[in-house]
This record gives sequence, structure tokens and C-alpha cells, in this order.
Amino acid sequence: MEPTEPVRVRFAPSPTGMLHLGGLRTALFNYLLARKYGGSFILRIEDTDQKRLVAGATESIIRTLEWAGLRFDEGPGTSGPSGSYLQSQRGDLYRAHATELLEKDAAYRCFCDSKRLESLRAEATLHGRAPMYDRRCAHLSQQQINEKLRTGEPYTVRLLAPNAADPAVSDVSGFDDIVHGEMRFRGPAGFDDAVLLKSDGLPTYHLANVVDDHLMGITHVLRGEEWLMSTPKHRALFKAFGWPMPRYAHLPLLMNPDGSKLSKRNRDGPMQSYIDEGYLPSALVNYVALLGWHPGGQQEVYSLKELEGAFTLSGLSRSKSVVSRDRLNWLNRQHLHAGLNDPIRAPAIVAQALGELRQTPGLDAVDISHEAVEGALRLCGDRLTFTRDLHSAAPYLFSDPDSKAPTVPAAAVNKVPRDSKVSILLAFQELLAAEINSVAEGSHTNCAGPERWMDFSQRVALAASVPTKQVMPVLRHVLTGQPSGPKLPDLMGYLPLATMQRRVQAALDSKSSRQ
Repeated sequence: MEPTEPVRVRFAPSPTGMLHLGGLRTALFNYLLARKYGGSFILRIEDTDQKRLVAGATESIIRTLEWAGLRFDEGPGTSGPSGSYLQSQRGDLYRAHATELLEKDAAYRCFCDSKRLESLRAEATLHGRAPMYDRRCAHLSQQQINEKLRTGEPYTVRLLAPNAADPAVSDVSGFDDIVHGEMRFRGPAGFDDAVLLKSDGLPTYHLANVVDDHLMGITHVLRGEEWLMSTPKHRALFKAFGWPMPRYAHLPLLMNPDGSKLSKRNRDGPMQSYIDEGYLPSALVNYVALLGWHPGGQQEVYSLKELEGAFTLSGLSRSKSVVSRDRLNWLNRQHLHAGLNDPIRAPAIVAQALGELRQTPGLDAVDISHEAVEGALRLCGDRLTFTRDLHSAAPYLFSDPDSKAPTVPAAAVNKVPRDSKVSILLAFQELLAAEINSVAEGSHTNCAGPERWMDFSQRVALAASVPTKQVMPVLRHVLTGQPSGPKLPDLMGYLPLATMQRRVQAALDSKSSRQ
């Protein structure tokens, strides 16, 4: 099952909309197969359906692949050996190959108009049959054809499909699918006389797909299982041209938790929704890789590089996969924590968090530095699922808590006598003054570092003549306005000394005004 030679694979989306989760999975599996076996990953834009094109969709697809880290070897904007990778610019090739099929009597011109075709469809539906063309035009004489061409009557080109029950075409009606195993199509399934060239001269998906797969040397076709029923048509075209056939792997559908099919109209369908919600590229790629592929073993968290080494065709599953935000959120936490310790990934994570902070309503984040955000993420990273959670999880890292606002302090704070609270704050204020005099200017925090605060509670308790256990809850409440959070030595090592001094003074002023 596994390739023994370098492969050539392609991701061939239609720009009739933005990329969705299932499309990313198809792209990812093709990319991983190419990387695992030293082959080429090709991006081909199948934009022959001009009526359904969405402006900007091609550019959006490329941006999304780049966001996910899936770099294509050949495609739009590259100087690959196949010329243009936009099918709308390859029309002459398809028309030439349609002519070749006509000359081989493997295709025929169909002059039936839309009214007659609609009548055939309606009749088939009425009798419970699959709509199929009745081959009326396949029986026209050459004289009849020439007369219609002379008068300029519009026509399409149809494949003269083989009989699926004919043993001579068993390699067309039957094939070994990498995911689903041996497939056999009997009767008319998959063998309608498909239109190959439309009356406007543009190719249909079937013709353009097969011609390009051959000319681009595609060895393996990994695509959604919605194309499984079309595969006999495509194999019939390969056979009619006399070309070798690629191997096929049809990936199972992605499902919603309620059992319905995931679509681009669902919240969990469009890729842009995941990007907008702040998921990390590495986390989403990791998650998508596990939708229909089983690596074996217990490992769940993978980098893209690890996926490139681990991917196998034998790991592909025929079972449908359910999209679960819970699992994706868990993976996002893992990648967020790991990414902050990775010098390659950390800058992008910090930049994402900084951008989100600058869009936070009510927060003046203009002067917040990259260094400050990185420190904040490291301080709170084990409590975050998304970088966008940073401000809501720890607003005190970016602005002073309101000392006059009603808060609910920890029970331990309420147990401390008022005079003891004041003594603690005064003692800590003196400690801060000493640190300010000893720490050099220049760093973003102008802080003493967490190591200098490891024994602060004992020093403050001694100076204030209070039990040590009273110090930490009082200072946490004053510095953060919250009953819990990061370890205080770490927090105090992050906050600028002047910031802590200001908050302590505000608390003292507040207590003085309440006397």
C-alpha cells in the first residue's frame, strides 16, 4: 500500500467558496504523503465553472494553506513544469483532448437542448430511475452531424461510457481504493455518458480533472468520498486515452456531533471561522490530521514536522469522523504551551496575542510591547486555551485594578485585621522602595525578577509583625484584585516595580479615605 517511489499529488479546490475544514484535511493528507515519500505537492485551481466563482476565493485558499504551513511545490505563482495551474487558462489543452476522444470514437457530439434534457430527467425521476442520457445523439450519422455543424447548432461532447457489466472493462468498473478496499460498480452506477466539453467550449470537471492528472504526472489521488461514484467515469477516460491510472484514496466525510454532514455553511465548516477565533495553525493541523488518520500508539500531540514523518496511507480510516471542539480546544492548549517554549513558533504566538490585545475594548494597548506580552503569556500560559483569553484571565497585567470598585477578596483576606493589612502594605512599600533603588533601569519591567521575591512573605511578615500566612492573600488582592492567579513571586517578578508601588499606594489611600 505504501509508495516505494516519490509521489506526485495534488490538492485541486474549486474557488466557488472559501476553504473549509474538509478541504484542509484533503490538502493536509496530500501534503503529508508528498513529504513522507519525497514527492511533490501541487496546488491546482479548478475554476472551470465560471458561473459559480467567488471573487477572492483563490487568493483566500492560498492564504489559508500558507497560514497552515502547507507549502506547495507547484501551483499558482510558481514556474512549475505544467505551465498554468489555473484550469481556466488551460482550455486549449482540454479542447484538443476532447477532439482526440472524438477521433477515437470514445466520445460523441450531443446536440440535445436543455429542454429535452430536462424532460429526460423528469421522466427518470417519475419512474424512480437515476437520470441518464439516452444516447440519442450517439446514433447520429456523420451526415447528420455535419449538417448540424454547418448550421452552427450548439453541442456538447459526451463520453461514450463503457458497459459496466462488460468483463473487458473490469479495470474501469472495479478498482482497489486505498481507504475503502476493493470497489465494484455494477449496472449504470458511475457510467452515465458524462458531458466532457460544454457548449461554450469549457471543460467539465471530469475531463479537466483527468487530463490534468495525467499531464501533471499525478500518482495518487486523495480526495473526498463524494467523488467515489465518479471514479469509474474518470478511469474510463484514462482507459480511452490509453494512460496509466493513478491510485485512489477516497476520504470519509466529516460529521457534526448530531450525525449530520459537516458543510461550509456550518459554524465548524469554514476555515476562516477557526482563524478568526484564534486557533493556532499547529493545533488545527494536528487536529485535522487525526480526523480519519490513526497513527497508532498513544501520542496525540504532533507538530507538522512530526506528522510528515509519521503519516502512512495504511493509517487512513474508512470511518466517518465527528468534529469536536472539545478535542480541538485541548490540542490548542497543548500547542500554546509548547509553542511558547519553541523559539521558532513563539514569536508568531506572541504577535497574535499582541494583535488581539490591541483590539480589546477599553484597553489602551498601544504601548504594550512584544516582550511584555511574551512574559504575560509565559506567566499565565498554563491557564489559557487561546491567546485571546490573556486579558480576561489576567487583566491586572495590563491595567491597575480599581481599588475603589467592590471586589470579592479571598476568605483569607477577610480574616486579616484591618490594622494588619495596613502594616503589611507599609512594609511591602518599604521593600519596593529598596528594590527600586537597587534595580537598574532599562528592561521593559524594571523589575527585580522572581528569584528576588522568593522569601518576600517572610521579610514583609517580619517587618509588619504579622503571621506569614497573612501576607500573600493581602498582597495578591492589592496587586491583582483577584483571589487567585499565578504564583506571587512569579507575578511580582513580572510586574514593574513602579506599577506595584502605585497599586500599593492606591490601596493605602483607599483605606485611609474609609476611616
